[in-house]
Amino acid sequence: MGLTWPMLRLGTTASRIAFWLLIYSALATIAGFVVAAVWGAGGSIMPIAAQGARGSDLQEAVIQALMYPAAPTGIVAFGLILWGLRAKSD
Repeated sequence: MGLTWPMLRLGTTASRIAFWLLIYSALATIAGFVVAAVWGAGGSIMPIAAQGARGSDLQEAVIQALMYPAAPTGIVAFGLILWGLRAKSD
């Protein structure tokens, strides 16, 4: 992303939105995986990674609350980035 960022054709506000949504998405996803690993849980949201390990309902709910908002924010961020990479009109 660092090499691609200077090529984006986005305004200041759109660039900031894309940047912060991308940061949030990445950190929320990592936090969910770390919490799941520490608790030995996560079977409800990532069954392959958890290999059947399932925590209490509260633990699973916390992991879901961390990870579910990461997907739409990442999609919006990547959508803005792809929009910013559109061909220059000469």
